[in-house]
Amino acid sequence: MGIEHQDEKKGNAIRHRYGMVVGRGQSTWTPTQAVITKAKGDWLETADGRRLIDFSSGVLVSNLGYAHPGFEKHWKRYCKGLPRNAYNLITEIQTEAAERLVKSMKRPFAEKTLWAASGSEGIQKAMWCALKRDPEKHIILATRRGFHGKKGLANDVTGEVSANPNVRWVPFPCEDEQPESFYAEALDALGKAHAGKIALLITEPYLGAAGSFHPPKWYHKLLENWCRANEVPFIFDEVQACFGRTGNMYAFESYGVEPDLVVLGKGMGSGEACSAVVGRADLIDALDYGEASDTFSAQPSACAAVCATLDVFKEEKVVQHARKTGKYLSKLLQELPKRFSFVKAVRGEGMVYGIEMENAAIANRCVLEAYRAKPKRGVHLLGPLAQKVLRVSPPLIMSRDRLDEAAGLLTKAWERI
Repeated sequence: MGIEHQDEKKGNAIRHRYGMVVGRGQSTWTPTQAVITKAKGDWLETADGRRLIDFSSGVLVSNLGYAHPGFEKHWKRYCKGLPRNAYNLITEIQTEAAERLVKSMKRPFAEKTLWAASGSEGIQKAMWCALKRDPEKHIILATRRGFHGKKGLANDVTGEVSANPNVRWVPFPCEDEQPESFYAEALDALGKAHAGKIALLITEPYLGAAGSFHPPKWYHKLLENWCRANEVPFIFDEVQACFGRTGNMYAFESYGVEPDLVVLGKGMGSGEACSAVVGRADLIDALDYGEASDTFSAQPSACAAVCATLDVFKEEKVVQHARKTGKYLSKLLQELPKRFSFVKAVRGEGMVYGIEMENAAIANRCVLEAYRAKPKRGVHLLGPLAQKVLRVSPPLIMSRDRLDEAAGLLTKAWERI
């Protein structure tokens, strides 16, 4: 049986129907199981008329919010007359989207693009590039506790234990952050143990699924410098961090590094399913015809969404707005530990934060109470990360007034706990 909410006759009925025909593994656990029938701007509306301020952006996907008029206008224009699938075709919109992604990075390493239909597929393709370029090198370095996906090689480098015998782990600063020398020594030890055999190093800018851990600026620079010194391709997984989420268009800008390959996803398509690898031509061209192909990569509608998103970002200066609004969001969230004893920490940057709760039970209760803040108003949060951390990732277009409203609703709701 699914969740039942009092006074949600329509929603309860839909949840029941859903549970009868859809497996539980289809989605992650969210205590509210909100049934949404309408979405616009930065709010969602349930089947029973509850309006929710969206603090999830889907799952860091809807950076422009919902039904954004500028995006919808541009997207329809780009899609006009095109086939929905272009597996064995070349379309101009695919070409334009790739050109614009490369140009938007403004870095020498950004030379070519590989398309994918999901973040984990993009990760897999980036790793294939590095592994294919030098088949004699088979050791894969990944930073510990990252989340890169649930499929294939992406799953192999997720977490801190792998079924892949070639994966080795690099420590990542979390609760037990160590001096810079600790991480440098760990890298050097791996380099010595596997000299001449390391194919790549992959990391996330920040650890989202592990509980929102954002490393000091020197950390990624340390990884980059080590990769340069040891001629190891450096892969930056920006699937959840690209297109303004960290306060810059790309997270590599926020951390002052220049990876060899950057994997993009989620927010780049404003809801359309797409991902891409952008980086060095010699790495991307290591894959021959068909070796990176799949049915739904570079869909015309997805490439149109990337172009439409880039148009809106430029027209409305979305990144600049998000940078300013993110500072205000940080200020609001930092007040929570002062007000509620069960809020133990707030971590984040830009427009992505994690609120660590005392335990999993309280974290789940906080999600439910936020949803039910008022009879017809609430805040939508995802289920807890790492059992007890609530992710706050509003659409980048959200205003300070809306953030104030959301903070007021959260305060009212959590005072009941």
